[in-house]
Amino acid sequence: MDDYAKVGDALIALRQISRATSSDSRMLARASGLSVSQLIALQEVSAAGSISPSRMAERMALSRGTMTTLMRKLEDRKLVERSSDTIDKRRHFFSLTDAGKLALEEAPVMLHEKFSTKFGELKSWEQTLIISALERVAFMLDADNIEAARILDVGEIS
Repeated sequence: MDDYAKVGDALIALRQISRATSSDSRMLARASGLSVSQLIALQEVSAAGSISPSRMAERMALSRGTMTTLMRKLEDRKLVERSSDTIDKRRHFFSLTDAGKLALEEAPVMLHEKFSTKFGELKSWEQTLIISALERVAFMLDADNIEAARILDVGEIS
């Protein structure tokens, strides 16, 4: 296979990943009215029971400002509720509302969950090889310094 064909094959694979991610995001939005990042935030709150915005930002690898915007949207939709710390009233925590629990129950399986399952089935050396290749591709596309969460989604986190 010549270099031109190899470049073409690589670009096709990148395009397939991009289209799968975009399609998954649209499907989730149609099915649940949520973005991928909103659904993952709900999953994080559910797993923790009650969690601070700073801990959420850390767990999702997002800036505190982005996390604040994301949680405000979920709060506006009555999917999470905010409560103040009993000792330090300046601190607050989020927990799921009944509507948030229902949204989680009814949400479809997301692409990153499918990826996580299949990735977990690989041998350690295969996982390392894939991570290395993906990091190299990100570098080649000048995308290695872009802030990114552990989410398969397109566009801004909202």
